[in-house]
Amino acid sequence: MHDQALLPSPEVDLALAYAVRRDRPLLASFFSFDQSLARAVAVASEPIVGQMRLAWWRDAMSVNPAARPRGNPQFDDLSLHFGEHLTDLAALVDGWEVLLLADPLEREAVAAFAAGRTMGWQAVVAAMGYDGNDEFVHDAAKSWALADIASKLDNPGERDLVLDFAAESMATPVRLPRRLRPLAVLAALSRRSLRQGGTALMSGRSSALTALRAGMFGR
Repeated sequence: MHDQALLPSPEVDLALAYAVRRDRPLLASFFSFDQSLARAVAVASEPIVGQMRLAWWRDAMSVNPAARPRGNPQFDDLSLHFGEHLTDLAALVDGWEVLLLADPLEREAVAAFAAGRTMGWQAVVAAMGYDGNDEFVHDAAKSWALADIASKLDNPGERDLVLDFAAESMATPVRLPRRLRPLAVLAALSRRSLRQGGTALMSGRSSALTALRAGMFGR
């Protein structure tokens, strides 16, 4: 990944703008955590160093809620907003670990990374009270997982691998409910990015129009 992976994503800020007020803390917590995992992978001097950092999160999420560690501001924030669904968020950690260890990046790793990041979104949706296993949520989240990472890969061959996988696995978009408009915005921008060869999600003049349409109509 290149240095852009360490920067805040303008599409995330835009997606949050379409969230209903009560959901913004939950979504902000998720995006912040996802960015922290991306940073841990990007800056790891050795895979084992990154694995140790990721293992802490996985272990902390796997214990009984009453025994969860306290004192880490980000973990405390996740615990507050995800509650019983925090354990499901460990799949997001697994997805980033796959990317950390994939050298070179292969199709199986792309699939596992996308699955882990998608399951992270499903934990978000479940925490909102929706069906986290909904296939349309799955497809939208998968689009974002693949487009986001494709736009941040330096290696053209690896980027093409992600794009090929996306082309084979993308489903027809459907309308998502009002509270899931942030995901709809990200999915619409992601499909556009994938069609354009893995460009940044907010590149070009039409990106704002794409986001606006998805924010209004849910797809």
